[in-house]
Amino acid sequence: MARVKLNQDSFGLLQVIEKMIRVPVKDCVKDSSQMWVVVPTGMLGKALGKGAVNVKKLQAKFNLRVKMIEYKDDVVLFVRNVVYPVKVEEISVSEGVLVFKDSNRKTKSLLYGRDGSNLEMIKRAVSRFFDVDVRIE
Repeated sequence: MARVKLNQDSFGLLQVIEKMIRVPVKDCVKDSSQMWVVVPTGMLGKALGKGAVNVKKLQAKFNLRVKMIEYKDDVVLFVRNVVYPVKVEEISVSEGVLVFKDSNRKTKSLLYGRDGSNLEMIKRAVSRFFDVDVRIE
């Protein structure tokens, strides 16, 4: 497992999020339009809040689209949580490379995102916890 490295800004952001949702946060991945918050295993329901109230609070505070992700020790299960609600036919790991395989073009386009933005976020989220590269076939 790769170690998560936090700078002062990230650490402050994690503290603000933890205070708002009252759940420990493992990591946060953010770009200009969205933020992904990784919470420990078994804490996703509490992190979301009743009717996803915590997600709505975070979206209002940071003016970003927020997605909560439950951490798993297994890289394949974690990646399934990261790409949820997109259903991928096969996710495999071999020789340090995680590969998404799907015959549906729509699924692939959802994984890539506009200008590869979703793929970059997936790579950043996965590389923070696991030492693997991500590809789509």
